[in-house]
Amino acid sequence: MMNTVLPQINMILFETDIDLLQKFIISENLEGDVTEKYLILYNFAIDCLYSELIQTELINYLLPFYLKLLPQIGINSCEISIQIFNGFNSAMFMNEKVFKTAVGDFNYNYIMEKYVEDLINKMLKEQIRIIDWVSLFNTAISLDNKNIFLIFQKIFGGSIELKYAFFEYISVLLFKESDNLVVSNIQKEYWTSYIWFFNSEFSDDFFWNDFIVEYYNKEINELKIKNLFKEIKQTLNDKLGIDITNLISEEMENSFIVGIFNTRKSEFLQKISNITDKEKHWHNY
Repeated sequence: MMNTVLPQINMILFETDIDLLQKFIISENLEGDVTEKYLILYNFAIDCLYSELIQTELINYLLPFYLKLLPQIGINSCEISIQIFNGFNSAMFMNEKVFKTAVGDFNYNYIMEKYVEDLINKMLKEQIRIIDWVSLFNTAISLDNKNIFLIFQKIFGGSIELKYAFFEYISVLLFKESDNLVVSNIQKEYWTSYIWFFNSEFSDDFFWNDFIVEYYNKEINELKIKNLFKEIKQTLNDKLGIDITNLISEEMENSFIVGIFNTRKSEFLQKISNITDKEKHWHNY
């Protein structure tokens, strides 16, 4: 994917200092540390966000530097990496047609593969909690309709560890935060509202389209969750003990019977698909 030919900058730029960007291109390599010099990539991302024409040679040369930041997003993330990564995501999402035209289908599909791959890797790391990967989950799904297929395919066809991580996520839909016995390692108040977060510079402008919402609503259902629970039950026993696991099973059944799950899933989907809804927290906490 890396273009070894140094590009000449002929794109119209308003946010980016051309001299600083040219110095970055000449002097930086992928093995180097992320420093304040990388902030020029944030400026360029904002230019890409608003540009009607993104220079193909330039964006494709810089893509590996943006993707280098992806594994660094999560627990104890570098603030510079987060800022640049969020700006890059906003450019991809909010200026989608122009961005795709510039990078081409091959490179765009490569970016999506990297996002899905990194998400799955993060979900498998024990030291990373839901709140450290759920925004990437939401972001990857929002960027391309096919990503939700790939992600669910990898999760439901993956290891017990991966399925367990996803069940922790599903528990947010099953239980109110105060009743959640599945997730015990998060001390942040109102942490379940992270389920609506995106990795973006302008988070309120990100959303899931109707196709994604419909597919999610169909796939995340009572039968699939019960089967998922059966598969990870032994892991729950090992981590939380038999008594807690049995209690989780009882509360899960109650969630389905009295409608807690359906109510919370509907609220989640309504808010993640509504760009005008700024209240990203649960009504029934």
